[in-house]
Amino acid sequence: MSPPDPFAPVFEALKADPATVFGQPGATVEVLGRVEGQFSSVQRVRVRTPAGSLNAYAKILKPYTQSADELARADRMLRREYDATSALYKALRQDAEIGAVKPIALLAEHRALVTEEVPGRPFGDLLDEAHHASEALRAIARRVGAWTRIYQTLGDNPGVVALAERRTYLDDRLRQFEGRVISKEERQALLAEFDLLSAQLGVATVSAVPIHADLTPTNIIASAEGRIAVLDFTMAKTGTIYHDLSHVYFHLELMGVRRRKREMMRDLQQALLTGYSPGLSADDPLFRLMLMQHAVCHIAQLSSRRLPVVDVVYRLFLRRRWQACRRLFLHSAAERRAA
Repeated sequence: MSPPDPFAPVFEALKADPATVFGQPGATVEVLGRVEGQFSSVQRVRVRTPAGSLNAYAKILKPYTQSADELARADRMLRREYDATSALYKALRQDAEIGAVKPIALLAEHRALVTEEVPGRPFGDLLDEAHHASEALRAIARRVGAWTRIYQTLGDNPGVVALAERRTYLDDRLRQFEGRVISKEERQALLAEFDLLSAQLGVATVSAVPIHADLTPTNIIASAEGRIAVLDFTMAKTGTIYHDLSHVYFHLELMGVRRRKREMMRDLQQALLTGYSPGLSADDPLFRLMLMQHAVCHIAQLSSRRLPVVDVVYRLFLRRRWQACRRLFLHSAAERRAA
């Protein structure tokens, strides 16, 4: 006997709600696909009504465990994602260049969120296919930079980020791959670099802002006209003003290294920074601190994988990847261009 479909009660609830397109007279739902992730299930559907049709996504969160604390955490994440999606749609629905996903419904009792599909293609796919930084791609990168600035304005006084807490977080991640990728001395040298950049900032805390926390080229959709929208706010929380911006910058750097498109990605990195704030440099101490954090988290995640048969080869790969990543924050932009 097959297990019950978790989406069945979600769509029954939607059909019973006349405020949604699912509840309109004569509406029919066609399932187009389904993706099972570790922490969520997503189903893509087409909704047809006598007035027309649209595509939508229904996402059900899957808590790590069924403990009370974990269930409460999943509920908070779902509410945060819905609130972020709603606030962005309200702020950007009239913007010609930067759009947002339209929320359809939050079904808290099913831990489900339903949104309208945004037409377009992932920015990452466009980058894979391109061989140079066209004006269209630069325009998309600028709009991504502008998007991060707009999103930061939607929160209500989220507080501050303590640099000491960031240092502890960084050290914890470094220890995850000390001995496998880096030495103890290298870990200490990196923490000393963190301290140097912190000293350049001259403050113990920096302002916190709303952040997406998983902003990558694959989570950015661009229409044929270049209008962008950002997907998946599951990880949304607060962080520094450069958290999201530096995360996209970091991923562009990785794509440049892996696909031998460094010059192309550097053009797009500059467009990204300009879109956020004309004159912003990747040499800004806080920006470099964020690049450091992203690089360390990236290597920590990769090093958690164990490949017994070819682990020696994999460790060499990790070491090369680490050396490529550290160049981002240990050298100035001019030095990186010359390398």
